[in-house]
Amino acid sequence: MKKIVRLSLLFLVLNLSPTLVQADEKVEEGLIKIVKEFTPTNALLVSPKKPFNTAPIQLYDFNQDGQEEIVVTFEIKAKEQPSPSQYGVMVLRKVNNVWRKVWETKIRGVDLDLSGLADITGDGTKEYLFGVTIGAASGNKLEIFQWIDNSFKNIVEVPYHEIELLNGNQKEGLAVWRRYLADSFLIDTLKWNGEKLIYDKELYSNYYPVIEKFYKNKISKMNAWFYWYCLADAQIKANLFEEASKSIKQGRMLAKNLSVTDAVQSFDELSDNLEEKKKTYPTNWRVS
Repeated sequence: MKKIVRLSLLFLVLNLSPTLVQADEKVEEGLIKIVKEFTPTNALLVSPKKPFNTAPIQLYDFNQDGQEEIVVTFEIKAKEQPSPSQYGVMVLRKVNNVWRKVWETKIRGVDLDLSGLADITGDGTKEYLFGVTIGAASGNKLEIFQWIDNSFKNIVEVPYHEIELLNGNQKEGLAVWRRYLADSFLIDTLKWNGEKLIYDKELYSNYYPVIEKFYKNKISKMNAWFYWYCLADAQIKANLFEEASKSIKQGRMLAKNLSVTDAVQSFDELSDNLEEKKKTYPTNWRVS
């Protein structure tokens, strides 16, 4: 039975960074010996920010042969600071009773945001998700890799500032948050259609309460036009036309009072989008 084993290693002086502790000592020692053989001498093992408590070493049986592959995340710091580091991941596979590195990739960035496994394609085997923070303004870059012919193939890249995995029928989707202004975000829900990730309205409808709660909380603390703009965008996507109209009116008034001309124009364009959407869905109902 396929499973992810999140292992935690003891503090070691092997040019490897410390990880969490949650494994049999003999298993740890064996994994450490294997990983050390393939890890670059100038690299440190690093844990991602997401999912919480994920260790730098994960085990998963990608080809379903009963032998788990080893997934290792690491950082190679730039020689000249504060230049971005290289964040990498490698996969080790046992071939004819010998461990070999069968795949590796690196992305230049400032932090390792995500390293995890999820069945994005719905084929019954989890894909590997690797997200690196490029910068505060640029956000993060997510690369999704599918296991094909005993190696990984990059099937899609997604820019994001925040991201959340969503459970769906047979396959998992993504809620992708992209920064609009300050701490406001425009949000899409994406699902694999057999060839690529596309917007999924059913996922969005189910996820909308999370978005609404987020912006209602923000607005209760600061009645800013950009929160209303992003909330209205979400309400249009969720087919909540009456609510969207009210949000547009409220946000536009705030922007006009502040003489933020570009924002007023953005609300006018959002209002046009709302009217076009009403033609497609003539009554105020939510897709389910």
